[in-house]
Amino acid sequence: MTVNHRLYLDTNALILLNEGEGAARRVLEQIVTAAASKPAPLLMTSALTLSELLVKPYRDGQIQLITAYRSWFGGLSWLDILPVSHEVLDLASLLRATRPGLKLPDGIQLATALIAGASHFVSADKGLHAVDQIVHPLLGPLPYSPLTILRPDEPSLSALLESISA
Repeated sequence: MTVNHRLYLDTNALILLNEGEGAARRVLEQIVTAAASKPAPLLMTSALTLSELLVKPYRDGQIQLITAYRSWFGGLSWLDILPVSHEVLDLASLLRATRPGLKLPDGIQLATALIAGASHFVSADKGLHAVDQIVHPLLGPLPYSPLTILRPDEPSLSALLESISA
C-alpha cells in the first residue's frame, strides 16, 4: 500500500464504526483517530451515504441512531462529505454500463471515490471490485487513479492502520 492514502468509507463501513462490535470496529475507530490527526482530510464519503445510513433507523424507529446520523449532515472534522455532482452521476452511469449488476447507489459511491482521488474504498459489499482504467466512449481513457477495494475486517483494517500511522 502507498503512504498517501485517501480512504473512502462506504455506508456499511460507517455502520460498522457507529453500530458494530468487535475487533474490526476497534481498528476502524483507531483509523478515524489517526486520520483526525492528519492535516489533510484522509477519510471521505458521499452525501448519498448519509441518506443510506438513515433508512433502517427510520424503518425501525431508532430515534437515537436517527439523531446521531442526522447530526453527521452538519459535517464531521474527520470525514469529508462529498456532493453528488453531475460529474459523479455521469461516471456512475458509465460504471454501471460496463459492470453488469452494479446498482446505481454503488455506482454513485464508486464514482464519488474515483473523482475525489481515493486510493482505497472500504466496503463489505462483495459485489464491488477494484477499478483500474476506465475508458469513456467519447473521451477515451479517464484520468482516475486505480481504486483498491478493502474489506472492513480486522486483518485488512489493521494493515491499513499500520500504513497510515507510519
